[in-house]
Amino acid sequence: MDTKPRKIRRAPNIVPFLATGALLGLLVGVAIALIGPANPGYSTMTLVGLFGVIFAALGLLVAGIVLVVVDKRSLR
Repeated sequence: MDTKPRKIRRAPNIVPFLATGALLGLLVGVAIALIGPANPGYSTMTLVGLFGVIFAALGLLVAGIVLVVVDKRSLR
């Protein structure tokens, strides 16, 4: 009986990977909103929500790009 060694594909899990990127982006956005200079036109909570959503989306995008790169490397 000849058994050939099998390759194990070490691909990352998609949902936790993307959720981590979105969470990190959210934290960065909230930190920028709280640390940055005050804007008299908007309340602090409005800026926290706005920057939180924008940076969460950017974090999700960056995590998706990194996921594709890591997934392609796992095929080698």
